[in-house]
Amino acid sequence: MRICVIGLGKIGLPLAAQYAGKGFQVIGCDVNREIVDSVTKGVSHIKGEPELDEKVKSSVKNGLLSATTDTVKAVGESDVIVVIVPLVVDKRGNMDYSIIESVTNLVSKGLQNGSLVIYETSLPVGDTRDRMVPILEKSGLKAGRDFYVVFSPERISSGVMFQYLREIPKIVGGIDAESTRRGVEFYERVLDSRIIAVTSSEAAEAVKLFGMIYRDVNIALASEFAKFCQAKGLDVLEIIKASNTNPHSHILNPGVGVGGHCAPVYPYFLIKNASDLNVDLILAKNARKINDGLPEYTVNLLVKELNDLNGKNVLVLGLAYRGNVKETFLSPSISVIEHLKDKGANVYVHDPLFPREEIEGFGAKFADLQDLDPLDAAILVTAHKEYEDLDLKDLRERGVTVIVDGRNFLDKEMVEKHGIIYRGIGRY
Repeated sequence: MRICVIGLGKIGLPLAAQYAGKGFQVIGCDVNREIVDSVTKGVSHIKGEPELDEKVKSSVKNGLLSATTDTVKAVGESDVIVVIVPLVVDKRGNMDYSIIESVTNLVSKGLQNGSLVIYETSLPVGDTRDRMVPILEKSGLKAGRDFYVVFSPERISSGVMFQYLREIPKIVGGIDAESTRRGVEFYERVLDSRIIAVTSSEAAEAVKLFGMIYRDVNIALASEFAKFCQAKGLDVLEIIKASNTNPHSHILNPGVGVGGHCAPVYPYFLIKNASDLNVDLILAKNARKINDGLPEYTVNLLVKELNDLNGKNVLVLGLAYRGNVKETFLSPSISVIEHLKDKGANVYVHDPLFPREEIEGFGAKFADLQDLDPLDAAILVTAHKEYEDLDLKDLRERGVTVIVDGRNFLDKEMVEKHGIIYRGIGRY
């Protein structure tokens, strides 16, 4: 079995390395020549992903993993084609299909009889069958007869890619029964996780979107609880912990907001699907509004303590949307920076994963924790492990009087011990 993986990004390269690690010949395709050259040398361009460096290096050394920019040729030489390229989406869910449709056109030009095409890119319900298959059939081949098509949503995450590939069940849904059968057979050979077949590609597409909306709605609910506790003078973490001793309660912890490529984006796919069917997903829509408003809510916690932020020096701890992952897509930190600047604050940003030039690209001043300018306050946005040992004494000496903990990550008593006012999300 020869496998072609199209898109060697943060998900595609680990997938290619996983398949090669099972002893299969894998060709990785990407339009970026630098990425292709790096993989060809056995070097991963993605840093900080456990196991990836060694898997890429060994797979290339063993002659099982190669890379190319010639997608049509690679498809023509492969039995299975896995597509994991972006469906570009803005913050409001407006979709740009140009990349994935362009790639699908390339696949159609190299498609062979008997090939299996798998989409792992998250898609609105129905897109595999209604949007991708017609493009693939430009090959002159008939889907379900001459080649087979499956949707199988990626369910992995930066920092735990291979762990999730081992542990999280793989969902497989084809455009027909034979496509599903072949998809299940493929994943049984390349993964160690349980494989779950669903009745159609549409069902598989919905699995990913339902899961994302479930999480988004429950984050919003936790945030609403936090706002209530903040107003009532209660500690939301104490209450959530006690509530979750009931096996029927699974309340999440609140925070400064939701970022990344998944939870803030994919709900809009289903909202669009529902709109086409005259179904109003009220909870999903409201959850998006609530979660998008959390950065402003967090900044306003600081305003309540300092009254006026105009001319104040505020340190933002963390640019990434998630702790220990170098990714800023829709990061709450970006919105926090914007709201602080709107209120006249001088914004300093520190993130151990980002150099000066990248931080300054977001319109903030670079902060070195070893050499800080005078400050008035700080907001922790990202739960990086480096912040577990934050030098609170130095922050106080630099002038910090208030810390707003947007992840409820810091030790409240320790912060207050250093003479700094602590405000968490839903905590006093």
